[in-house]
Amino acid sequence: MVPFYEIQPSDLNVIHNSREIRFHAHMHKHIEIIYVFEGGQHVNIDGVTYEVKAGQAAVIFPDIVHYYYRNDVRPADAVLVICNQKLFGGVLPDITNAKPESPIITDVDEASAYAFSQIADCTSFPEKIGWSLVIISKLLKKIKINKDKHMPVESLAEEMIEFITLNFKQDISLDTLAKEFNVSKYYISHIFSNRIRINFRNYLALLRTEYAAGLIRTTNDSITNICLSAGFASQRTFNRAFKQIYGVTPREYKNNINEFYN
Repeated sequence: MVPFYEIQPSDLNVIHNSREIRFHAHMHKHIEIIYVFEGGQHVNIDGVTYEVKAGQAAVIFPDIVHYYYRNDVRPADAVLVICNQKLFGGVLPDITNAKPESPIITDVDEASAYAFSQIADCTSFPEKIGWSLVIISKLLKKIKINKDKHMPVESLAEEMIEFITLNFKQDISLDTLAKEFNVSKYYISHIFSNRIRINFRNYLALLRTEYAAGLIRTTNDSITNICLSAGFASQRTFNRAFKQIYGVTPREYKNNINEFYN
């Protein structure tokens, strides 16, 4: 499963789920917390699988690859809190280059549980920030943090990701990035391998494939036109990349779309 670097739409996102979810392997610069009110949620964090059960939480640090999965479709009352730690200034410890010894918290205290219940359906952004600060500050006290040495290229990596996100439908290559950011293409390859943990070619194919899958789901355009719209040079390359990520060809995906989202 090829992970992708997700650009979050805002500094704070709260998602209240009514069933166990599944979501592709990804990473981002935000801290992500899931709390389960009832049922359970399967999650893989940094290569280790867990089931977060009722009354438990999982804390996913920035730049840690993770994905959600399910064995069966089942009810699960859970909330996801995804936020940029910069929202809180210097109030919280910097966890950008850190990993928790264990991401699972089995003894969530009453105050945190109450904060989760309040933020789950809250519509006020300032209140969401307040509840998320309560949640994160309390849960971090329950986690033993190990510092992880990363290469100091956070800003450059983020700038490149943003550039690729805006231009992936065009003819883009390592040479394009090298020229745009005035660095060696070998240095860029090093950033992708060591910081983003996926090589440039696979990352670009993933972005294009995700975009193409969205067009297949939401339009009646032909597979050929979608292939070109997503930036693929050939149908063969498109089919190979799509099957690697989704396990089926684009046409099979289109013909069986309901199986993927039911």
